[in-house]
Amino acid sequence: MGLGALSPAMMVPAEIQTLGLVLFVYCVGLQAAPGFFQCLKRDGLRLNAALATALLGAAAICWLAVQWSGRPASLIVGLFCGALTNTPALGAATETLARAGASPAELNSMVVGYGVAYPFAVLATLLLMQLRLGRTPDEAISQRRVTLLTPALTLIVEKNDPMGKPWRAEAVARETGLLLTRYQKPAGRIELVTDDTELSIGTRVVAVGNPEQIRLGLELLGKVSPARLQDEMKGLELHRYFVSKREIVGRPLSELGIEKLGAVVSRLRRGDVDLPVNDQTSLHLGDRVRVISYRSKEPAVRAFFGNSLTVLTETGYFSFGVGILLGLALGYFPIPVPGMDISVRLGVAGGPLIVALVLGSLGRSGPMVWNLPIEVNLTVRNLGILLFLAAVGVKAGAVLPSTLRDNGLFLMGLAVSVVLVAHLTLWLLLWRLKRSDLATLLGTMAGMQTQPAALSFAAEKIDPGPLNTAYAAVYPWAVIQKIILAQLLITFLR
Repeated sequence: MGLGALSPAMMVPAEIQTLGLVLFVYCVGLQAAPGFFQCLKRDGLRLNAALATALLGAAAICWLAVQWSGRPASLIVGLFCGALTNTPALGAATETLARAGASPAELNSMVVGYGVAYPFAVLATLLLMQLRLGRTPDEAISQRRVTLLTPALTLIVEKNDPMGKPWRAEAVARETGLLLTRYQKPAGRIELVTDDTELSIGTRVVAVGNPEQIRLGLELLGKVSPARLQDEMKGLELHRYFVSKREIVGRPLSELGIEKLGAVVSRLRRGDVDLPVNDQTSLHLGDRVRVISYRSKEPAVRAFFGNSLTVLTETGYFSFGVGILLGLALGYFPIPVPGMDISVRLGVAGGPLIVALVLGSLGRSGPMVWNLPIEVNLTVRNLGILLFLAAVGVKAGAVLPSTLRDNGLFLMGLAVSVVLVAHLTLWLLLWRLKRSDLATLLGTMAGMQTQPAALSFAAEKIDPGPLNTAYAAVYPWAVIQKIILAQLLITFLR
């Protein structure tokens, strides 16, 4: 924007703007897909209903601002996108405005409204979060952080199952959610757990899980053993491997036959996040798995996972391109608005996002692997947003000085008002739904803003586990709804 203001004749090709936006939203959708659909199976629908109402309130404020102030609709719609820090919505609104034959001045004013509102919206959101955090004692925040821990403990079996027979490992895992990795019968050797392992009285077994799962395990089995079996590795190997074989990604661990190799996956790390492991966990390219195996089997286990860093540069670009083409095709078709003689398009932002959510949840279709290694995803996503913002910023810079001079204070005040209305409405609705605990509230706030900076800020204060769950539950719908609302606003107000 600064360079565009200095040199109004400067231009970046429109194709660069479109390419950047498509890359950004498609990669966001791929990463958000698994968490999004899992959360909808729980209470994600209630969170998204509260979020939808709050976003409608924000749109109503912008509607009234156009009616009462007489400012250009394009400027206020751009502010709507900036106040909710959503670049895909700006892209969709700009695309709708261009199809309607808008002048370059209108298009530029939309981007200026976005650019002016964006930093004030981020600041207002962080201040609201800090206000909510200030109401929570430091001790409570510290206790919440403890729940993130997933300790490995050695349990000693003192009880049989309700039928009076020894517990089977598969039944214990099903009842408690624990991951059982190694066991040792009295006077026996240490062996790896399989589904059919019998946990007779006196058996020591290593269990991995969160504190609640450990509590359930103790109720079923007995007590914590004073001897730490997890520190004894005689005859065993413990390694971390990169998942680089395409044949094993996108399938549940239960289907991969890892037990037959003489190995157990005990931990999984994707990017910077440690994820729980169970039979239904699916691997992605680039995941790092922590595996315990018999020493003699270690070479075969290494070959099974691949363990090649070159996977990060050998992305399946064909499937990546196919997914984007499907998204662009979906975004092209108009969608009628019920009860109105108009239609909206998902456009180059919403179409790729919807397709990425579907393909990302599938993981793979036959030989086609849809997900990207997390490092590749983040790199491509950041490249996309840089291209998009560079293109729209240069175009908007030509009218930036005059807009700030004539409307600067108005735009700043309206941006903060939109943020306050949206978040206070969200707080009230979550309180009524009895979902106003700190982690859910802050995660939903960050998801409504579709703002990673807000999520990172909150994650430094409280347990990021439930925080990320709430964020993933609402993020995709927040993007989609803002894309639709921005198009409706510009269609009705212009």
